Amino acid sequence: MKLRGAVLLPFLLLWAAPETGSDQTRVVVESMMHAIAARFDQVQSYTRLQHYSASDDRFGLKAEMVARIHYDHSKGKTFEIVSRSGSTLLQSRVFDALLHDEVETSKLLAHESGLLTTHNYSFRLTGQAVLAGRRCYLLELNPLRRDKHLLQGRAWVDTEDYGVVHIEGRPAESLSFWIGKPVIIQDFEKLSGFWFASRRHSVTNGVLTGLSELTVEYTDYQIRLKPPDAQ
Repeated sequence: MKLRGAVLLPFLLLWAAPETGSDQTRVVVESMMHAIAARFDQVQSYTRLQHYSASDDRFGLKAEMVARIHYDHSKGKTFEIVSRSGSTLLQSRVFDALLHDEVETSKLLAHESGLLTTHNYSFRLTGQAVLAGRRCYLLELNPLRRDKHLLQGRAWVDTEDYGVVHIEGRPAESLSFWIGKPVIIQDFEKLSGFWFASRRHSVTNGVLTGLSELTVEYTDYQIRLKPPDAQ
């Protein structure tokens, strides 16, 4: 399986941008953070299915899992397992670990993409691009500290509503001795007026582990917005 980022070129048209000043970068970043905050303020709850699939070529391991996520504005996330199959090692060391980390992080951040703030990153606007038919700003992401939840890479931000459309990069801190810093690609889709995760793909190609891939597909969203008078 080829790295998804390697096949983006047919869908991604880049063009040179004029020298980008700090004022322009600040406007884009502040607008992006406002869009993220607006989703947090207006989404009361949602449920979705997360379909995990992982493989490890070195040891010939494969596994799949489906989990149902429940998000509540005031409580964060909980989950229930729908189905499992394949390697028990990948189930426990990868899938379960990711789920528990997602739940714990939700209690602190309250909303996805909440890490994309000036508290966690310095940003630099490097140009614009068309991704899957949408014109986007390209933001360079530079983590301000070593943290496995932060990515050194780029974000594609919609020029119309400043929603995060796509992110790719590597963790600022190794996930583990064995995994290291995989290439991570995240896609988002617009639902009920807001951008939600649709796919996450990571690839590690280490000397000890060989080629390992993990994909999470986010589907079947059921979203409940707050009443206008409660926002």
